[in-house]
Amino acid sequence: MATSERLPHVPVDPHPAQDDPALRKAHDALAYGGDWRMARDLLAGAAGDEDRRSRYVWVLAESALGPSAPGQPVEDATWVDAWARAEPDNTDALLVRGRSLIVRAWEVRGSGWASSVSKQQFTEFHRLLGLAAPVYERAVQLAPADPLPWAHRVLLATAQNAKHDHLERCWAELVARDPGHVEGHRLKLMYLCRKWHGSHQKMFAFARDAAAAAPDGSPLLVLPLMAGAEWASYRTTAQKSVLSSVLVRRYWRRNPTVQAEIDAALHRWFARPTRRDGWYLHLNYLSYALYQAQRHADNKAVLAAIGPYVAGLPWGWAGEKSAVDAFAKAHAAAYQQP
Repeated sequence: MATSERLPHVPVDPHPAQDDPALRKAHDALAYGGDWRMARDLLAGAAGDEDRRSRYVWVLAESALGPSAPGQPVEDATWVDAWARAEPDNTDALLVRGRSLIVRAWEVRGSGWASSVSKQQFTEFHRLLGLAAPVYERAVQLAPADPLPWAHRVLLATAQNAKHDHLERCWAELVARDPGHVEGHRLKLMYLCRKWHGSHQKMFAFARDAAAAAPDGSPLLVLPLMAGAEWASYRTTAQKSVLSSVLVRRYWRRNPTVQAEIDAALHRWFARPTRRDGWYLHLNYLSYALYQAQRHADNKAVLAAIGPYVAGLPWGWAGEKSAVDAFAKAHAAAYQQP
């Protein structure tokens, strides 16, 4: 029987809310001009759950990318801007607005390398980022124990090309409030990668130190695989060569340290997670690493857990026509196994 005939149907659902129906409902309603009170109530219900709250703020901020009304500036045009005006002392409103300003700035800039961005795009990008900074200052004043404004400041430091000492000050404030903040770790990893403001060595050292300190069940055990995917992407895009491709294949398939990191993520996190809600991004990185390492039998259970919630990255780095094509190839490889 041909491989394609043996494969199960592979549905893909790219919605950022994934399997959270309340978040999906709020995102979709707000994206089409819904009442900001939906966001307020949803975030109030997530109080005390930092992972859920981080994810809700990010997804709700993404829903604020609608078109501006005629004559209305982009930074004052959405439901979250109206919410922040109506409740200027609501920390959740400030966090969603700050994150949405960063999202809107990236929408203007685009996702390409700096050489592909025009001077006009860069000017608007930095203007919108500058508007986010005082929003976070106010959030810190209102909720000094809250780690999330500091996680967002790590993201802002990356976008604004902030110096390392500024980044480390933000990081120290974040981990003083929540040492295991999952989103914060991902954001610092991005800052430290060579593509942004660090180096391969700094990125791997941070990821491996965090994973070494992580307890069983923590998604921080996946950080080294995220670092590996970032490194491999850099080698095959910024340093295109046959040698780069060979080194990347050897990294995933023959490096004993990488195999141990995959095993740790597979057996110490995936097999016994502290939580399963909101775990899909980390699942996708684990599945990607297993695919690149040609550990297809191990990947079956991870792919089943992902279901339709494929992530654009890292699958978009696999060298296929699209992330979905790469994800489908991982399925094909896994389901060829006995």
